Amino acid sequence: MKRLSLILGLVLLTGCSIMNPYEEDFKCPKTDDGKCVDMETAYYESKGLPGQKASATSIDYEQALYDRMTNLLQAPSTPVVVPPKVMRVLMLPYEGEDSELYMLRYAYIFVDRPRWVLTDPLKGRK
Repeated sequence: MKRLSLILGLVLLTGCSIMNPYEEDFKCPKTDDGKCVDMETAYYESKGLPGQKASATSIDYEQALYDRMTNLLQAPSTPVVVPPKVMRVLMLPYEGEDSELYMLRYAYIFVDRPRWVLTDPLKGRK
C-alpha cells in the first residue's frame, strides 16, 4: 500500500511533464527567415523607435499612408467625412412592468451627425 501511495504521489507531483514528447529547451529554433532576439529588441525594431534601426516594411507602410493622405487632400473631388461621435451609455439592471428583470447592458447613441470636411468652397457663396 505504501509503494502504491508513493508511486501515485510521484505521478501527481510530476503532472503532465512525463507525457510531454517535446524538448523543453526553446531558445531560438532554426528558421529560414528571421533572427533570434529578445522581446524588447523585437519591439523596438518593429516600431522603429530612436536608437534602433527601423525595418524597411514599416518605413514603406508609413510612406504609403502619407502618399494616400496627400493624394486625398490634393484631389478636391474626393470628399472626406468625419464620422459621428458615438456615446456609450451604461443601463443598470432594473425591473420593468410585470416584474420583468432587465439586466446590465450598453446602448450606443449618436451625439452628432457625420459631416463633410472637404467640400466646394464656392458652394456656400452667393
